[in-house]
Amino acid sequence: MRPFGKVAGPIAYVALVFAAAILWPVYQKRATERKFAESARAYRVRAEQGEATAQYGLGNSYRRGEGVPLDYAEARRWYRKAADQGDGKAQYGLGFMYRNGQGVPQDNAEAVRWLRKAADQGDALAQDVLGLIYSRGEGVSGDDAEALRWYRKAADQNFAPAQRELGFSYFRGQAVPRDDAESLRWFRKAAGQGDKLAQARLAVSYFKGQGAPRNYTEAARWFGKIAASCFETINGGPVGRGMSILAILAGVVILVVPQRRWGRFNWVPWALLFAALATKVDQELLSRRLLWCAVFAVSAALSAILTIGLAVEATRGSKCGADQGEAEARS
Repeated sequence: MRPFGKVAGPIAYVALVFAAAILWPVYQKRATERKFAESARAYRVRAEQGEATAQYGLGNSYRRGEGVPLDYAEARRWYRKAADQGDGKAQYGLGFMYRNGQGVPQDNAEAVRWLRKAADQGDALAQDVLGLIYSRGEGVSGDDAEALRWYRKAADQNFAPAQRELGFSYFRGQAVPRDDAESLRWFRKAAGQGDKLAQARLAVSYFKGQGAPRNYTEAARWFGKIAASCFETINGGPVGRGMSILAILAGVVILVVPQRRWGRFNWVPWALLFAALATKVDQELLSRRLLWCAVFAVSAALSAILTIGLAVEATRGSKCGADQGEAEARS
């Protein structure tokens, strides 16, 4: 029973950490579902009174299945009520559904009709999608000049995807003379708002010296931002939360529980602490380093080396202690 007693504590500790990491997202999901249900009920009351904004909101709830069962037909019905009152967002929603065949047969011509209504009211998202439609010729004749016109309208409203597409238009010379400097200017605007494709194109432009003098530092900075944002996505999920809890609990165990109580398993809390910290490296620090991935890999490798080292040390210590006990017993 004594060997089991030595490992029972660490096993219970690890089980508690992972249970918390699993149950916390479940709790958050249920809380979000309750919030969506309350919003849908509030939308319905106002929508039935004829409020266009609430009708659009209720349509969104049905299209996404948030707070109500997913129902594209019901979503289209409420979008249409709001769109007929001139709500630009609802007009975009109808255009989106016709373009993707949600609740209605796919109809690019009808999609363009509703998207244009929304775009004419200044809806940047509708303008950007119209630019995409004209560039691809979906339900309309392909027209790079018309696509550029709609992209520019959305870009002038600081809409990042349109700024990025405008940058690609100048980069490829579509409907405008090729201009690497102007391309870089628009990529920089979109990249500053976190657009990943624009950040990647900006990094490559600095790396190759397209539109600006070659600058490896700037290229590394933008590549680093892409990497850091991907790392943040992982770090912000259940794994990241679990690792945060793991790091805190491991630190507490190391401070409170005497190491001799763990016997040959005294390396376990240290290993958990370093493994957890390896996944919580500061993202801003990573974004300023060219070899950000190398930093992360080295930290993980050091954690592994330390874990192995502590394990070996613990084993040797236990063996030496046993030999000494046997010697004392024989004497």
